[in-house]
Amino acid sequence: MAAARVRLCVGLAALLLAGCASQPTRDMASSFCAARVERRASPLPPPDPDRARVVATLGFSSEAVEIAEVIGALDAMEALVAAEGRPAVGVNFLLARQAVTDRVLLATLDVNASLAAIDCEGERGDSLRGQLQRVESRRARNLGLASILLGATTAALTGGLGLAGANSADDIVGIIGGAAEASLGGALLYNSTSGRLRTRNNLLGEIWRSPEQSTLFPPTVWRYLTRREAPDAPSIAEEIAAGWREAGLASDGDALFEAEGEFTVGDLERRDAMLDLLEARIALMSRDLRILLEEVVVRTPAAVRDQPRRVRAP
Repeated sequence: MAAARVRLCVGLAALLLAGCASQPTRDMASSFCAARVERRASPLPPPDPDRARVVATLGFSSEAVEIAEVIGALDAMEALVAAEGRPAVGVNFLLARQAVTDRVLLATLDVNASLAAIDCEGERGDSLRGQLQRVESRRARNLGLASILLGATTAALTGGLGLAGANSADDIVGIIGGAAEASLGGALLYNSTSGRLRTRNNLLGEIWRSPEQSTLFPPTVWRYLTRREAPDAPSIAEEIAAGWREAGLASDGDALFEAEGEFTVGDLERRDAMLDLLEARIALMSRDLRILLEEVVVRTPAAVRDQPRRVRAP
């Protein structure tokens, strides 16, 4: 009878452990999040440091000149200043200012597109993380229940065997029950659920590797991220990657920079933090665009500002 009870206890423990050991994997497929880099009707002109130095002497701030070079508006700014000194300032000036405004508008839309792509990738990671957290919650609840049942069964068997005088069997059951409970506790503490995330267009990997030309970010945003104020100065992309490394969020060979991988909740939390830092730095480009637009608007000559408005006859 004692041997049968021991076998019953061992079988129950094995059944509970087998039921709690399974770790379902959730697969989050790639979707439409990646930013689309469309072919432009007006291609972005290459950087021109010499022209930027010339424009900097025409009454614009360094911030305005830098962002103008990023979005390819230096030629329009030169035309704007040249039109201010002409007798017929109106049409030429307005055309030049419209050219600058168009560049600012396109760059603003590029920033919004990049931020939308980052938000979308963040939502995909959050969705997978939510699924994994729900799986882990159910798993923790099941392991807790299994531990309670196993403890109650072990106590009942050891008590019964002790009253029956089967001291050696009592000790065996106690040892088996204790080992099984320890196994359940270890499964709860050290085993984690993971899920597969496919990111065919990996924005984080593009920042980490910093290629000369990006296939994921719009040209204006990528030039903003990779521009150097001096030959030996780090670019914004390099500063972002260094920030990830210093914060312990990323390292060389990290699977988060690959097209797909198997990730835990902790991995997805790191990914979310990196996306937040990238999003914040790209959003700052809008501040520089506003500086440029404001400096262009306030340069409206009196000849244009004081022109009488034509009123249509009724």
